[in-house]
Formats: sequence, C-alpha cells, structure tokens
Amino acid sequence: MEEAVAEYRAHQDAAERWALGRFVVPLARWNELRSCLTDTPTSAAPWPVSLVAAAGDFDRIEATRQESRLVVQAVECKAANGDDVTSAARITSLGMELFIEPTHLATFGALAPRLAQVGAAAKIRTGGVTVDAFPSPKQVLDFLMACRAAGIRFKATAGLHHAVRGEYRLTYESAPPMGEMFGFLNVAVAAALIWHGRNPGAALAALEERSMDAFVFTDDGLAWRGEYLSATEFDDARSRFFTGFGSCSFREPMAEIGLEAQPRP
Repeated sequence: MEEAVAEYRAHQDAAERWALGRFVVPLARWNELRSCLTDTPTSAAPWPVSLVAAAGDFDRIEATRQESRLVVQAVECKAANGDDVTSAARITSLGMELFIEPTHLATFGALAPRLAQVGAAAKIRTGGVTVDAFPSPKQVLDFLMACRAAGIRFKATAGLHHAVRGEYRLTYESAPPMGEMFGFLNVAVAAALIWHGRNPGAALAALEERSMDAFVFTDDGLAWRGEYLSATEFDDARSRFFTGFGSCSFREPMAEIGLEAQPRP
C-alpha cells in the first residue's frame, strides 16, 4: 500500500496527470490506505477513490464518507444475478457511481438491462495472472454489444498494460507464465466502433489486432484498416460508453504510447 500511495502521489501534479484516474482500493484495505495518508494536510484536495466492495457492505461503504482526505466517487461490485444487482443498487443513493462486474461473463447479456434499470455501469475483467483469466475476443465483443444495447457505460480492469494484443508475461516473476493479452487500444477502438454502430465484425478484428502500426493517429482522429473514427467520435465514446481502464501499473501503459511517466521532482 505504501508503494502504491507513493506512486499515485508522484503523478498527481506531473505532466501525465491527465491520464491518472481514481485510486482503486478494496474496502478491506480502506484503513490501511487511510493510515498511509497521515502526512497529507487536511486542506489538500481529497483523493478520488474507486472502492472494490460487496453489495452487502453498504453500511461500511457509507462510513467511508467520514474520511476528509479521500472521496469515494465509485464502487465496484460483483453480481451473479438480478437479485445481486438489486442489492448493490442501494449504493447509488450515496451519490457514488456504481460499476457491476458479472460473476459469469457468459450471462452478462441477460444482466445488462437490469444494470440500466438501476442506473449502474458495467465492469469487465480482461485478464489476470493465469491464462484462463482472459476472456476470448468474442466474449469481449459480446460484452460490448450488450452494454451498447442496454445503453450503459463500462470500465475495464486487469491485463491492459500494453497498447495492442500480443503474447506477454502475466506476472513480474523471473520466469513468468506467458499468455495472450488484450491491448488498451484494442478495447478502446472496438468500443468506439460498437458505440457508433459500426460492423461488429470490424470491432472483433480490432480486438484481435496485433500491429501497433495499423493504428494511425492524427490530430483529427484515427484510421485503422479501412475504418475511420474522428476525434469527436472518440470523445463521445469516452464520455458516454468506455469510461476508462484500471491497471496495476501506470508507467507501462504510458510507455507503450511513447510517454514515459516520471515522478515529480
């Protein structure tokens, strides 16, 4: 926790702060996070937090509002069925954004309309530390299409350290297991294509794209294998559909697009 706090603090006022989102922390480690901020002045701007919790933790989630140095803007919960979604929906009454991750990705199509009914967004886990933790491109596409059909926003988490799809190490061990990982550009471009009603086949191909050179960015937008998305279309998809992604590394994704994230002096 101390290392994570120091890393987040280092980037708050740095040039790359535009890419820095909320500090994601499990509710079980809330007090640990608080103790790491004892040297933070109470007058300083509170850190934006996304809290990973269970739907049944409502009272403990509500109690986090007593901390002045941290402001919980979002809560991330898992749900296996509609009843779980209903239980988690209480969290929105606290003024916090709610992201629900399906326990079983295959059943998300039936769950998505329920998320829309309670005002929740969705969350997809795009990887992990074992090969079987990664969904297939078709599963990710089905998730995107279900979100679009239900009119809900989503975030992604895990496994998006790299810009494009490829075989990478899954852990930081000296002899790590290797596996096929999605890139954040794959997911972002596929999401924008789906949001703007493009061919699902093109979105699937975008999820499977392995060449960085295939993505050609200009000041006006992006060209990719016969598809074109304007900067305005990307902005729209970013604000109304794909809200962003979480990563246990901030430096690696930045370096993948040629921006070396450096701590402030």
